[in-house]
Amino acid sequence: MSTITAPPAVADPATTAAATTPPDTATDTDATTKTTGASSATSTKKADKASTELDKDAFLKILVEQLRHQDPSQPGDSQQYIQQMTQYSMLEQLNNISTAMQGQKIDTANTTALNLVGHTVTWKDTDGEHSGVVDKVNFTQDGATITVGSTSGIALSTVTEVR
Repeated sequence: MSTITAPPAVADPATTAAATTPPDTATDTDATTKTTGASSATSTKKADKASTELDKDAFLKILVEQLRHQDPSQPGDSQQYIQQMTQYSMLEQLNNISTAMQGQKIDTANTTALNLVGHTVTWKDTDGEHSGVVDKVNFTQDGATITVGSTSGIALSTVTEVR
């Protein structure tokens, strides 16, 4: 199965002289994009970001540009495009799963914090180890924190024991 790699730069065809070449089906299954020296120099930072954060929108833009600039006398391999669309679909589903898992992680942490109310916990901070009964739970953007006596904002990650 071929892998999809980001080109050195995703250039706007209206403002640059970017041209893509169809993949060489005999030796190369990855599509490449050639850019002029001027556009590649100005888009180096964009290329670095694109290579580390290739999302589904960028993937579709690359695929559309490949199709738009392919040589009509040498059309691209349809098998390759099917593989790329399959990879796109898999990427989208993995993103959906990741989002759902993040939601479950937050829900689990919140439930854990709620279950600590009334229990004696031990936690560590910069002042050492402390113990006390959990009085309440606070929910913030950073996650759930507990309050023990007059000490609030205790992160669940600092709790070392529950009794």
